[in-house]
Amino acid sequence: METKIQLTKTKERIYNLSLAMSLILLFIISTTLLNLDMNHFWSRLYNFPEVIKLFWDLNFDSFGPGIEQLAISVMLGICGLVIGGPVAFVLAFLAADNLAFSTTLSFIIKSGVSLIRAVPNLVLMLIIVACLGMGYTAAVVSLTLSSVGFLTKTFISTIEEQDKSIADTLSATGANWLQVVVHGFLPNVIPSFLVWITIRMESSVAESISLGVIGVGGIGMLLTRAIRQYDYATVSMLIIIIFTGMLILELSLNYIKKRIKS
Repeated sequence: METKIQLTKTKERIYNLSLAMSLILLFIISTTLLNLDMNHFWSRLYNFPEVIKLFWDLNFDSFGPGIEQLAISVMLGICGLVIGGPVAFVLAFLAADNLAFSTTLSFIIKSGVSLIRAVPNLVLMLIIVACLGMGYTAAVVSLTLSSVGFLTKTFISTIEEQDKSIADTLSATGANWLQVVVHGFLPNVIPSFLVWITIRMESSVAESISLGVIGVGGIGMLLTRAIRQYDYATVSMLIIIIFTGMLILELSLNYIKKRIKS
């Protein structure tokens, strides 16, 4: 018995060592193929203190516009979540293996979600902008698709963690699919769903800020413009606004999550 335990531990150590060595090898290959110039990096570090000094000044004239555009970014994130959430809710129950009444439909939904998640949000946004043009509508559509991809995936995982015997038992009593969902699964998964929604809320707002890079609006657009103009005083003020806003949002969502779990 002791010999078997020792062999198992030896195999685990060999496996962990092999995994670590493989990761190191991939890192070496990646840095070689990317031709990273670390000498240039170290030689340019002397500029770092000078650049930091430029950020000490704050452009208080940008405070008002910054707060206004941050509010727009938050509203864009909320719109994407509110529209995408119900869609993900329905798709998850249709695609979960322990509830799906059609394996073909389940496969189509899961494949579509995987495709959405595989495409970077910025690339997805560029495609949508090409179709719809610039503006808030394109941003909301992009954030909606992103929310659908994220929430459907997490909702499906939550549903599939539930015991399939629940569905079998209710079905045996004559309950239809909708009754199985409402009475058998919904009470158990709703708390987890709400937690995932709060998590998505934070990332949705963060994505809406990053989407400002391509000029669809929000505080990200102001930040990109200031960086291109080397307006460090404005950049500093906008960074402070973003950091403070995201910190307040995170603290608020953490409070909500604790109330849900309690």
